[in-house]
This record gives sequence, C-alpha cells and structure tokens, in this order.
Amino acid sequence: MKTTQLEKDIAFCIDELDLSNEQIGEILRACENLGNISVEYFCEEFVFQSDTEEDHDRLHDENYLTINWGLN
Repeated sequence: MKTTQLEKDIAFCIDELDLSNEQIGEILRACENLGNISVEYFCEEFVFQSDTEEDHDRLHDENYLTINWGLN
C-alpha cells in the first residue's frame, strides 16, 4: 500500500508533534501555501524550540546576517 504525502504529513503531526486537529489543519495549510512542502521538512528547517538561554543565543546571532539598509 502506497502512502500519500498527506498521510505521511498527518502521521508526523500526530506521532511526532502531538498536534490537535485544528493545529494539524493550520500546519497543513501553511505547508500548502509554501508550495506543498512536507510538514516534516517545514519543521526541521524552520521550527526551532528553545528551552534554554544557550539555545536562544544559537538562534539569534546578530553578526550572522547584517543588512545595510542605507539608513546612516
């Protein structure tokens, strides 16, 4: 039996993320709006859980990308 991407996404939402039905709908719509990407890919690439200050420091590096907007 071939599993569709939607079935895989729903299983990931339930098994890995423990989301409610409403939350599953929200994340599926977000992934659809982003070009039908998988929920697992979305979470691995764009979701970051921070439980400690050290985690927050890793996420927010002021020197990572500096953009000069010409507002001198």
